[in-house]
Amino acid sequence: MQDYYTKGKILEIDKKDFFVNVDDNLKMTFNNEYLRYPVGPAAGPHTQLAQNLLAAYLTGARFFELKTVQVIDGAEMRSMIEKPCIDVKNAGYNVEWSTELTVEEAADEYIKGSVLLQVMAVELGLSDIKDFVFNISVGYTLEGIQSKKISEFIDNLKNAENTEIFKECKKVLKENISKFKRFRLEDIDKISSEITNTVTLSTMHGAKPEEILDIVKYLITDKKINTFIKCNPTLLGYENVRKVLDNSGYDDIVIRKEDFEQDLKFDMAVEIVRKLKRLGKENSVFVGIKLTNTLPVYNSRKILPGESMYLSGKPLYPIAMGVAEMFAESFDGDIHISLSGGIDKNNAASVLKTGIAPLTISTLLLKPGGYKNLKSILDKVSQEHMEFNKIDVDAVKEVADHAKNDGNYKNKGDGRYLKDTLPTYDCFKVNCGICVDVCPNRANMRVYDDRFSSAYQIVHIENRCNECDNCHTFCTRGGFPYLKKVTLFENAEEFENSDNTGFLKIEGGKFQLRDEDKNEYVYDMNESGKDKKSIEKLLEKMISDYPYLVK
Repeated sequence: MQDYYTKGKILEIDKKDFFVNVDDNLKMTFNNEYLRYPVGPAAGPHTQLAQNLLAAYLTGARFFELKTVQVIDGAEMRSMIEKPCIDVKNAGYNVEWSTELTVEEAADEYIKGSVLLQVMAVELGLSDIKDFVFNISVGYTLEGIQSKKISEFIDNLKNAENTEIFKECKKVLKENISKFKRFRLEDIDKISSEITNTVTLSTMHGAKPEEILDIVKYLITDKKINTFIKCNPTLLGYENVRKVLDNSGYDDIVIRKEDFEQDLKFDMAVEIVRKLKRLGKENSVFVGIKLTNTLPVYNSRKILPGESMYLSGKPLYPIAMGVAEMFAESFDGDIHISLSGGIDKNNAASVLKTGIAPLTISTLLLKPGGYKNLKSILDKVSQEHMEFNKIDVDAVKEVADHAKNDGNYKNKGDGRYLKDTLPTYDCFKVNCGICVDVCPNRANMRVYDDRFSSAYQIVHIENRCNECDNCHTFCTRGGFPYLKKVTLFENAEEFENSDNTGFLKIEGGKFQLRDEDKNEYVYDMNESGKDKKSIEKLLEKMISDYPYLVK
């Protein structure tokens, strides 16, 4: 709020880029919850932290597929994900998995995120009622999902009223209520503790086809929670997928028959969904499908580590629509389909008009523009008037056929890879900030300081960064902002484990500094002279303009 009222921005998103329409053209009732716009981020880097959820909400997202949790979590999961983990120069590739937080930490982030969105919606005049939906995601085995850790996660997200984090959120709001301009004390009691009533079962990373039925039965009958089954693009079949990729010019993408052979087959998927729809009806809960997961491919690029990686983005769009067509026909439109895979402003309206909703997005949000790319979609689709009752089979077939030859989804190539010429300061004489926009975690920020040759400097916030490398991919100087830019460290461990130029607050109001020449020293603001180093100037600016970060 301090940034909003003094600088006209929140989390490095300018007020002019907020999506502020509040019409009901696209409203839908989603499992008995009001959903203003059925568009938002997919489970992934944009739905892991509370600040990510707010950044997406500000730019128009109202449906959030929260990052998947499983029994393997925290430090164990982080050790299994090699870095860098994201490559979206053209098509999207990743070697990510489920959340890198512990399950308990993830629950805290999601609860904080729900409260944060409800509060800021009122404060910013975006909505006086809860107008968004959170959809949790779990994987990947029956034993894991039945474990105490995941069982409690689901229960706490269904209703967080008795969780410590929800109580703490309300306490913090009461203590700081005088800082708000529109949000009132009585609004605190209106905050819903019901974070979600819908779960998605992710069927990748070791999920056995024969277990899917039993997992969803457990979610329906034991947890009494509405359930999406997230299906894989392999359902389209190896030959069909290969044909789609070649037709779109992605002949460099190497898919493997064994990935298709060991996965769930379409006929079995239809049989499972039919059974579970009946079971859901008997238990008064909803069952639908989510299309699609990412596609496992051979790592032929060698930009990311490992032998395998997962494909997303533009080439996945005609594949996902192909799977949607198969399901729509098999169920004669009587099936609820949510879709992810290459959704952008060129296809969102036509897909929604088929009755497929909600739509979720990931790769596009990692491209230049970042979260602001959501606004470009909402600006276009929010002018439409749609109703979401039953899938229009003919419309799905038409959109799927068009997707196969749509020039927007042809291979445009990677473009140039640039030599690294990124300096610590003054990377451009104008306000570039691409590394700020493409970071899902808001780990890079623009800091205005006209004492430098370039008025805008980039400061990196270490404890928000998971070294995905996306800011490097799009750096116009070919560099690594998360390694090269002045870094704000939260604790001594972060400082000692990094070579970055940066600063750390220590006792007595002093700071531990490491300058661009790797000299380390203790700096006292009160005893500093007139001739300040660049890092000292930037620290001074951070203390002045962002005191809540330098504390």
